[in-house]
Amino acid sequence: MAFGVAIWAFPGPVGKAFGVDPRDPLASYLSRLMGARDVALAWELHVTEGDVQRKWLIACMVCDGADTLAAIAAGRNGLSKRTTAMILAASLGPMVRGGLALRER
Repeated sequence: MAFGVAIWAFPGPVGKAFGVDPRDPLASYLSRLMGARDVALAWELHVTEGDVQRKWLIACMVCDGADTLAAIAAGRNGLSKRTTAMILAASLGPMVRGGLALRER
């Protein structure tokens, strides 16, 4: 949730850390879309329990999986190696943590 809040509130500086041009208004817009999605998904993980929470965790993992595939595609289409690595880490990390959380149940 913290990442979602940060990228929504500060799309320029957070985007710059990922190698995105902070002056690009489309990048700021897309960053805010991603931030809002991340906050909404994380919120539901925190306010639900049991099987409903499990379903939200799976939804989060599906989004992270889609983000991972998008990062791979972007890397193949010319995105810098640094930025590709950053966004891969940002999507793979939560997906792995989600998988571990599901396994513990």
